Amino acid sequence: MTKVTLHIENSYDRLDFELEDEVTIGRSDASTLVLSDQGLSRRNTTVFRDGEAVLVVDEGSLNGTFLNGVRLTGPAAELRNGDELKIGSETRIRIQIGGITPPVTSAKPEVVTGGQPSPPAKKGIANKAKPAAAVSSARPPLILIAAGLLTVLIILFAALAYFIASRYQSGSNTAGTKTSPPISSTAVIPVRVVDPLGGEDEDDLDDLIASWEVSEQEINAGSVGDVKVDPNDTADSDLNVTAAFLADRQRKALESRGNVETGIRPAGLNVPKELFGDGVIKQKAKLKEMNSTGYQQPMDFGDLAAKRLKGDLIEMPMAAKSFYLDVGGSASDAPFSSFSFQGGAAEIPAGSPKYQALSQLASNFSGQKYDLNNPADRKQMRMRLLRMFNKRAKPILQELADAYFGKFGRPLRVTSLTRSMDYQIGLNQGNPNSFKVRGEGSLPPHTSGCAFDLARKHMTAEEQNFIMKKLAEMEDANKLDALIEYGVNACFHIFIYYDGIPPKQ
Repeated sequence: MTKVTLHIENSYDRLDFELEDEVTIGRSDASTLVLSDQGLSRRNTTVFRDGEAVLVVDEGSLNGTFLNGVRLTGPAAELRNGDELKIGSETRIRIQIGGITPPVTSAKPEVVTGGQPSPPAKKGIANKAKPAAAVSSARPPLILIAAGLLTVLIILFAALAYFIASRYQSGSNTAGTKTSPPISSTAVIPVRVVDPLGGEDEDDLDDLIASWEVSEQEINAGSVGDVKVDPNDTADSDLNVTAAFLADRQRKALESRGNVETGIRPAGLNVPKELFGDGVIKQKAKLKEMNSTGYQQPMDFGDLAAKRLKGDLIEMPMAAKSFYLDVGGSASDAPFSSFSFQGGAAEIPAGSPKYQALSQLASNFSGQKYDLNNPADRKQMRMRLLRMFNKRAKPILQELADAYFGKFGRPLRVTSLTRSMDYQIGLNQGNPNSFKVRGEGSLPPHTSGCAFDLARKHMTAEEQNFIMKKLAEMEDANKLDALIEYGVNACFHIFIYYDGIPPKQ
């Protein structure tokens, strides 16, 4: 059988994949080949062999599969030597059939939907495509000409009828059609964010987590202000951290590992069973409990300020010996605004509860004062509010970080704590896939205050295996649930129980 090689390349992956039978490419473990491209669907594209034929089919992905620049729809298309596929946001796959590496071609595919016989939808599902019949040079019979004219007339009349019907419906009452349910701004959890990247299950927490794994800009220690806590405030004394110390911890965490391989899947990576998915079930159960107890998700920074003042969430120090917070890198210096899914972003009225919470916090942020009219101060406040955390999570993060530091002498890089909904939406606006909001539903993990992420692409296999072993031990001790996340923002996603009690199994 002829050798077939897929030359795959994007910003994070570069590999040559030898196709033996069939491979499905996507961004999650639902695919057989997982790539680091946020624009990919969970199952994006399948390339398969049918004898000597090599075919490709799109799996209903949001961003599509393009063969030599033409988007594929419907049945599979046959691939030729030198063809190029584009999938996701930036992944390109060059097809090599045989032993000679082909040049990249920009020619349109010979097989597209409509008009020509198409190859089978998938191996074993339909018969092989038959070659198009040779075109005869003889003049066609009169009956064929008449039949062709009649077909054209039928199509024209059908198109006219459709146009008239659509105009009538658009101008008439929409009764009988389904409408989106109203979004209640007074509901405990008014909305839910759902990842729409093709074929996703809106009730699957793994999809929900994936839609929130959008990375911020890497923190620039030079843009971070020192935190100076009131000397009499012993409870928050660990918040006294300078930007210089943050920069030192960042440098130490990201320092070169020499010639040792790092990345999403370094050789020797061993993922324990605890990190494979039972956490999805447990997290979903605990998030439902939080809904039922009336937890109010933070829609904006005014809500985060209120939670800090009430003690619902605590502030984490931006750096310690064994960890540093790479959060707030995308914080802006714009005036604070309120947010709702009904009205979007709006100016905060003076005297409103959110305005009062922000003003009170600005006047005494653990002994430090900020001016709400000063852009630089607003940015520093945002950075500090993004360091908010459930108080039960702090000792868990500390235990994990101390164990890692004790073994490798490097601090953990924490890339996400609590995010307000408007901040998350701002991050997604820079994501070409964005996300959808659908009705009322579950609580996104990173608005719960119970989730945090640990970056891992800069770690060796030994470091990642050590972290995963520790996470598995802590999960078996009912302290947390953990998942390994792939993709562009590859991390360990960790969730603690808001009440310290694991869900019933």
